[in-house]
Amino acid sequence: MNPRVGLACLAGDVAHWGIVNVLRRGGGNAPGAVALRLAPSTVAELGARLGGSVMVTGTNGKTTTTGLLADALAADGRRVCCNRAGNNMATGIAAALVEGRHEHPELGCFECDELYTVRVMPQLRPRALVLLNLFRDQLDRYGEIDHTQDVIAEALRRSPETTLVFNADDPLCAAIAERVDNPLVPFGIDEPTNLEADRISDSRFCARCNAPLEYEYVHYGQLGSYRCPECGWKRPELGIAAVNVRLTCGGFEFDVEDRRGETPVRHHVTTRWNGLYMVYNVMAALAGCLVAGGSAERFQEVLDAYEPASGRGKTFSLGGGFEAVSMLAKNPTGFNRMIAQVRAEGGRALALFLNDNDADGHDVSWIWDIDLERLRDLSDLRLICVGGTRREDMAVRVKYAELGAFVQLVDGVEDCVRLTSAFFPEGERLHVVANYTAFPPVVSELRKLGTCFFSQREGDRFAAVQGTVSQTAAVSRLAHEPEGPVLDRPLRIVHLYPDALNLYGDGGNIASLSKRCSWRGIECQVDQVLMGSDLDLADADIVLLGGGADRDQLAVCKELQAQREKLAAYVEDGRVLLAICGGYQLLGHYYMMGSERVEGLHILDVETTAGDTRLIGNVAIDSTVCDQPIVGFENHAGRTVLGPGEKPLGRALVQGTGNNGEDGGEGVLHDGVIGTYLHGPILPKNPGVTDWLIARALARRGASQELVPLDDRCEQLAHDVALRIATRA
Repeated sequence: MNPRVGLACLAGDVAHWGIVNVLRRGGGNAPGAVALRLAPSTVAELGARLGGSVMVTGTNGKTTTTGLLADALAADGRRVCCNRAGNNMATGIAAALVEGRHEHPELGCFECDELYTVRVMPQLRPRALVLLNLFRDQLDRYGEIDHTQDVIAEALRRSPETTLVFNADDPLCAAIAERVDNPLVPFGIDEPTNLEADRISDSRFCARCNAPLEYEYVHYGQLGSYRCPECGWKRPELGIAAVNVRLTCGGFEFDVEDRRGETPVRHHVTTRWNGLYMVYNVMAALAGCLVAGGSAERFQEVLDAYEPASGRGKTFSLGGGFEAVSMLAKNPTGFNRMIAQVRAEGGRALALFLNDNDADGHDVSWIWDIDLERLRDLSDLRLICVGGTRREDMAVRVKYAELGAFVQLVDGVEDCVRLTSAFFPEGERLHVVANYTAFPPVVSELRKLGTCFFSQREGDRFAAVQGTVSQTAAVSRLAHEPEGPVLDRPLRIVHLYPDALNLYGDGGNIASLSKRCSWRGIECQVDQVLMGSDLDLADADIVLLGGGADRDQLAVCKELQAQREKLAAYVEDGRVLLAICGGYQLLGHYYMMGSERVEGLHILDVETTAGDTRLIGNVAIDSTVCDQPIVGFENHAGRTVLGPGEKPLGRALVQGTGNNGEDGGEGVLHDGVIGTYLHGPILPKNPGVTDWLIARALARRGASQELVPLDDRCEQLAHDVALRIATRA
């Protein structure tokens, strides 16, 4: 071993000993961080001593798939080095190698963060990279998915001998495979399942020509069988495929067919987990095992014995007929999979924990892409507890979903369990869904509660519950709907291209507009204008133009340029338009997509150039539109400058934020048009802005009376939290 690397490993050992024996904590990333500081080649040196390795990356399912794959590779007796705890950055992988070298491992199996693949793969040179899926996740850290794709493709180019084992059902993964020369093994589900199909979430456009994709069937998210009607690009032929997928009372049963040889070989698999996402995880683990030279003979044994890491999907018995299941979900797709499980089990008590720490991402706009409305099917859902550092935002999301359950802000899982016992004295299962940093405390509390909480006497426990209910701020019920103004037709809200511009939770803006109308008795209708549709704004009252990824925004720009006069006439007529981020840029003269200048719609006197860095963070502005500061989150590289005839929406209260980070202005206010970089989305926790849009639209229709006040305590709590975060930054 290189002497410097040997010294780095010894230093890592010392760091591990101190953390475990002195600080009484797990070793974590520290041994790897120390080793890499002393010897940056630690991963390359220790990785070369292995007989081969496999890496797993992707948005969802990395830890589960890596654990399964490591167990499968070890099933024939080989020693495997693995970062099972999910420490998946360079320091975590280095720590696993430093600590694992004492066992003289023969193989390596490592989970890797998507953005760290380009740092780790060229050093590790794995036999295979298993690419699971790509979904929107932590936009303030990862940026748009295009950036993540670029990083993974570059990592593969720097390790050309690595075989890419990729989820061909995901066009975003298939697009990476299209760009590299590595050996390829596509896997996927080769038949419709008709189990969890919902709206396509993150990929609608062809990787070759940017035309909208067509789907034969969708499993969930954007995963399914797709093709481009323009250029013919389609899902690759599957090398490893799941067929005969059947939902059983205990999970899923299916066959994995290895089609790489002349004669397909089938492996029958039975899982005890619900959710198609687990079918993909299991199939990816088996595919990775086969490509890495492992055997499938004992895979079912491995699957039967496997327990998800760190309490994921674990059921905790709390005594007295009560139990809780812990569920990790860190992005919309993950949450939607957990919601599908809650629906399948007929859940009656639900807890949602939302944090916004560094590891979670500070932008929580993604919660508006969670399909909470699907829980309306659960007529027996009676209790929803909401916790975490951004519990107020999640409470607003729940409120606008109108689920009919009692909603309670809580400080921790113990409050949830107490409330559950009050609502269901005979016992109940509590489903607890938490995002990344909220999850470990949830599991820790559940483990403690399983041994001590239900040792209390029933009367004491119920008395404690009553105290919790009265002392914790409850989310208000909606007031009785008043009679709204008399209109000759409903207020028409038009959402432009939600199938493309959906990056920043614009569904929340639509929900805020429509709900605040209906709660006042104002009849309204929401129409969507999809890609390829005629733009009819003749009787539109409020138009929303959202933000999207570069590829999606470019497609919308071309679509609107062909119908520019309709939107220009709408704005010139003084009607109401809310444009967010990319939609705001489109209204100007031009904007930059990388080094390419994209011609805008020339509706507003606005120009957007490219900045060297992105402006990212919570923002607050003073505006004439409403009495309170407007709060939101910005994430943009564009630097927007207003022409002399335009005025900003407001003045930024935080220096270095807003349109360009320099002149102090944010957004634009042009007659009935609000353009802004603020999302989050902007309207739910800024009800004053929503009401300004509604009042202006009504006034134009001749109904100019003052809007009936609503009970906005829930929205106010979320607003105040965001304001504190923005102004302390």
